[in-house]
Amino acid sequence: ATAREVQKTLEEQCMRHGVVRRGDHLPLGLIHSNQTVHGLTVADMINGRILSIQAKAVILADEGFEGVITHGSIGVGMDLALRAGIPLRNMEFLNRSPLGLVDTTMVLPTGLLSAGATLHEANGSDLDLGDETVASVCEAVQSAKQAVLDARHLGDSSSWWSGVFRSVAQRTGIDMSKQTVAIEVRPTLSIGGIAVDEHGRAINGAWSRWFTGMYAAGGAACSGIHGTQSMPGNQLLDALCGGHAAGEHAGEWVQKRSLSGSSLAAEEEQRAQSDFSALCGPHEGAVVRIGAVATKLQEAATDAMLGSRNAASLTNSIETLESLGVMAESIHLDQDTLIANTNLVEISRIQSGIRLTLAAAQSALVREESRGSHVRSDFPEQDEAFLHHTTVDQTGSTSTLGLRKGSTGNWVLPPQ
Repeated sequence: ATAREVQKTLEEQCMRHGVVRRGDHLPLGLIHSNQTVHGLTVADMINGRILSIQAKAVILADEGFEGVITHGSIGVGMDLALRAGIPLRNMEFLNRSPLGLVDTTMVLPTGLLSAGATLHEANGSDLDLGDETVASVCEAVQSAKQAVLDARHLGDSSSWWSGVFRSVAQRTGIDMSKQTVAIEVRPTLSIGGIAVDEHGRAINGAWSRWFTGMYAAGGAACSGIHGTQSMPGNQLLDALCGGHAAGEHAGEWVQKRSLSGSSLAAEEEQRAQSDFSALCGPHEGAVVRIGAVATKLQEAATDAMLGSRNAASLTNSIETLESLGVMAESIHLDQDTLIANTNLVEISRIQSGIRLTLAAAQSALVREESRGSHVRSDFPEQDEAFLHHTTVDQTGSTSTLGLRKGSTGNWVLPPQ
């Protein structure tokens, strides 16, 4: 409800200030040269044409890539940056919840466990939750034959959760005050993304290097607010604070800039048009459908991000995703016009999801420890030698990025 009200307020402010919004444009690629962004190419789904849009600055305010596992929405903003040569940071960290409602897209609040709800096998036996951290609870739920949540005896706090109970009843017909519900581990937030500084500027490999004109916020950015595992409610806070910082700095910075890269914009527009024409052309061999690729991506992403990860499994996931990436380049486009071409939108998101999941697996492979939401069965302990950020680029090359202190030279919170 809070998120809906915030979105409603922001939409009203856009109308009040005359902000032009183009929700029917699909971003295809960034126009850039010499580590500077000049705009982007887009597919206009209303008029059926490919355009280049010059810009003094670009703010990528998009979603994360956790939708690869849930068949949900996959943000393309991170992928635009990755293909432009910007390394992504901390992609190995994926926030999970043990309370995903089976056969729905709902994720129940973890506060139910604090309120007295309990976890069991379907036969009623208790689950061993270990030290009761999120990681251990997720492991217990994942290891169970069929885990269920029992929220029938919450006592005085039952009224507080009446809204959740009502939503579950509407979606499943189950009355949680009288019945248990089947649950599963579900990804809720991809913590990694485009490394940004306190102004939302996209960092290019080192804190002192800015990919000039590029900003990121929300799910596309890795601001550091979540650390290695997010807390409930902080996703909206990160989006609001990051969006404000990026918008404020970009608004001031562009006043001293002029548009550039007009010839490059024309070249990129022509290249995007050629790519679309090639996609519409005949293909040799068997037809590859998007549904088959999406299913394979979900399976590969589940193995890479939710399973018991170790060097062997991650290496196997990387090989699978690389093969899937080649396969995805041959997905058949059912519609050869750009007007309302939802098939092109889905192809773009699936291809982005493959590249981002591959980057996450590559990043997870080099972090040989367990920390926060990143758990390795072959390296179960936290290792202070890895007290740094991990970055990965479009070639799969990984590197490190040092931790930053506050402007005063002190830690706001000590790293852990």
